[in-house]
Amino acid sequence: MTQRIVTLAECPQFVDVCAAWAFGQWGSQRGGTLERTRQRFTLCSKPSEDYLTLLMIDGERPLGMASLWPSDDHHRMDLSPWLAGVFVHPNQRRQGIAQRLEQAIVSMAQRQGHPILHLITDGSEALYVRWGWHTIERRQQYGEEVVIMEKRL
Repeated sequence: MTQRIVTLAECPQFVDVCAAWAFGQWGSQRGGTLERTRQRFTLCSKPSEDYLTLLMIDGERPLGMASLWPSDDHHRMDLSPWLAGVFVHPNQRRQGIAQRLEQAIVSMAQRQGHPILHLITDGSEALYVRWGWHTIERRQQYGEEVVIMEKRL
């Protein structure tokens, strides 16, 4: 099959998959709920410039996701928008999927006229540096050190 990037709005049947991936990766350790995570991706499943999730799919099988979100209570309110929720299914990692999703989100942010994009990571700083991101802050969040990064568009 051929891999392609689509919006969650084009494939809303994957809301539960995205929510499960995000909650399993981040939310369950940070006091979130699966239902709250599902609500966020339901927002992304409707056409919107504020909440956008892109999926890499192969046929009808989702391989990974990445989102473009405004600031919320989990991020610094003075920085927006955010590359968020970059996730690739463990069986599909190390194939360039995450980078292709990141590039697609960067392109969407550019088309929307954003001069800068932000992200927060707890373990992938070196990867994002290779992709042209720059560290702007280190801080404690949910009991661990996280890094806030930016990319000028």
